[in-house]
Amino acid sequence: MALSFGDSQRALNSTAFGYACGVTTALGTSVSFAAARAGVLGGLAPDDMIFARFVVAGLIMLPLLLYWGLPTLAGIGRLRGLALLLTGGVPYAILQTGGYAFAPLAHGAVIAPSTVTILGTLAAGVVLGEVLTRSHLVGSALVLAGIMIIGWQGFFDSGPGAGAWVGDALFFLSSVLWAGFTLLIRRWRINTVRATSVVAVLSLCVIVPIYLGYRGPTHLASLPRAPLVFQGVVQGLVQSVITIMAYNRSIAILGVSRTVLFPAIVPAISVLIGIPALGEIPNALQTAGLVVVSVGMFVAVGALNRLFTPAARWIDAK
Repeated sequence: MALSFGDSQRALNSTAFGYACGVTTALGTSVSFAAARAGVLGGLAPDDMIFARFVVAGLIMLPLLLYWGLPTLAGIGRLRGLALLLTGGVPYAILQTGGYAFAPLAHGAVIAPSTVTILGTLAAGVVLGEVLTRSHLVGSALVLAGIMIIGWQGFFDSGPGAGAWVGDALFFLSSVLWAGFTLLIRRWRINTVRATSVVAVLSLCVIVPIYLGYRGPTHLASLPRAPLVFQGVVQGLVQSVITIMAYNRSIAILGVSRTVLFPAIVPAISVLIGIPALGEIPNALQTAGLVVVSVGMFVAVGALNRLFTPAARWIDAK
């Protein structure tokens, strides 16, 4: 059925907002990666940043969880809520943030989003029965090759950066957990914002007593306040709330097929942010790996086909 001018304009406006949400997702994720690395270089321990992250995110999402129902965990249920906590909460944050204590930004910014994309795609094919195309397989192979290039120095060199493989392993394990978190949401058809509220509040309940019991109030009081607050805002508000909500809206407006294009640009944006902010310039191997991974991600999600799809035809199809 043909669209009127008003309908077409509204569709264009909605599409533009969807792309804006996708860009917000990519920028928010990239900034959070750079901020985590900056926190480590600035003297904060990974658990300090995780504490700040979930205190902010948990307090922000608590009213929503209370509104949707705390006893039922927003209707998700206790067992499913526990599964989401284990895959998308404190354990995931410990692995991802802890990786930056061993490896530079270029490693985490490339390995984490690319591994999530590829593992999520492959798992969807195996578990959910979604069709895996040649693009998926070729793109996955390129991503794996790029990750191996990036991690080569950490495995085989004895000089600076030789221990980066530990951080790479932590990044990879965190990506496995997050891919599992994404898969559970898709399989159980859970609203992303509800899942976020459950994970944020439960993580708050877990991390506060453990952190204060292990570190103690004296340690918390001795930390530099401005960097700690900065980590809370970036990791807790920007990454754990705004970015996830923007991603959710992008999926609702553009669909999954277009939204997955945005994580593909996270590695490049993160590295570009890290050069002036952290002074970490990727070496030749890291740059080569970044290029290979980026190409692989675009191939895996079929980006070239979608980028050249006529906009008018896509709007008519909606």
